[in-house]
Amino acid sequence: MQNHFRGMGVPCGLSPCTTSLSHIVDALAQAYPDTDIAPIGRRAARARLRNAADKNSGVLLLDHATGMTTAMLGYLRRLRGGVAGVLLVSDIDSPKERDRMRAWHAGTLSIRMPLESNRRVKEYFVSAIRALARAELEPQSLRKLVLAARGRIGWAAECVRRLPMKDYWTDDRLHVATLCTDVELALRGARLGPRVLLRPRRS
Repeated sequence: MQNHFRGMGVPCGLSPCTTSLSHIVDALAQAYPDTDIAPIGRRAARARLRNAADKNSGVLLLDHATGMTTAMLGYLRRLRGGVAGVLLVSDIDSPKERDRMRAWHAGTLSIRMPLESNRRVKEYFVSAIRALARAELEPQSLRKLVLAARGRIGWAAECVRRLPMKDYWTDDRLHVATLCTDVELALRGARLGPRVLLRPRRS
């Protein structure tokens, strides 16, 4: 999705895991790389990036948001001219997680993310493996990953994020069971349900 926006000439930044204001600022810095923030303090850098976003509409993709602090919400709401409006796209598994997300009081519209087909999930994994310049997965291993994902693209994304880690490989063979277990534990432990997409709003 990030490449899609950049291909259209739209500034776009991605935060793979969003737990603090600094992650939002880092995503903004990706979206507006020409903004010089190196020689100034953090507060001034946040203001400078916010001004850049106000002048040129862009998109922030804030993934794996485990919570929204007052500082995070306040900063997002000040992005008025360029990056504004928060859409929470969630692949949550339970009503409890949905209620937790609503308790953020982010003033947003919640949309349930549809599950992906096994074919799409398989294509996603194959593409990720090739990007890592690894040997292709054995058909049986790939099938196990696809079935474990159960159509949850968030689960697949966390799995892909861990693929480069050496702990899951031996002689170009992937330890599928270990990887799947760790991904499931990570998602359940951190309760990574909602994802945040900031879309440009035309003034």
